[in-house]
Amino acid sequence: MLRWAVSRGDLDNNPIEGMRKPQGSKPRERVLSDDEIRTLWNALPQALARNPEYQRVIKLCLVTGQRVGEVSGMTRGELDLKHRLWRLPGARTKNGHPHTVPLSPLAIELIGKADGEQVFPNSKGAGALPPIVVAQTIYSAQERFGIPHWTVHDLRRTALTNMAKLGIVPIVLGHIANHRTTTKAGMTLSVYVQHAYEKEKREALELWADRLQGIIAGGAEVVQLGKGKR
Repeated sequence: MLRWAVSRGDLDNNPIEGMRKPQGSKPRERVLSDDEIRTLWNALPQALARNPEYQRVIKLCLVTGQRVGEVSGMTRGELDLKHRLWRLPGARTKNGHPHTVPLSPLAIELIGKADGEQVFPNSKGAGALPPIVVAQTIYSAQERFGIPHWTVHDLRRTALTNMAKLGIVPIVLGHIANHRTTTKAGMTLSVYVQHAYEKEKREALELWADRLQGIIAGGAEVVQLGKGKR
């Protein structure tokens, strides 16, 4: 725009000519350790005592590996509790593609029962609990969690990393995360492989939920899928 203005004679020179672009931000790599997971989970009732809905959203992000906006916006219409499934429409996902999340018993327990359509209603207005409010609440309460600084997206990374440690293969992790770059990589996969890995996703999420409950209790074994106990 500025070069165009100079060419028209509206500006004598380009004020940003020669300016270097800022360095790109480094992607976060924070993954909570088992001790941090246990400390955080057990601290939530006191750290966010006035916000029980926020506690459930945070825990569900860790249990399911899904984004905070997807979890906080969960509706009853998206849930098929008979078949233990959470079906996200494309309008509610980051990449615009529908996404199905198998629900472990722990996830169903956290979802619980609600009177309205919104599983996590906004206490300050109509509609769902805004994810930005959850993120801001976490930021302002950092000193009460008992672990170094963390964000809600770190929980998604933690869940997926731990599933990888349990032996879940990348293609299944990609389907759990709804990452199209992983699940539809290349012409061959995108055109010829239409398998949605629903069975494998359920096995992975239930394996992680069992492992997570062991972590919270303070004494879990690491069980790798297909490799026996370790």
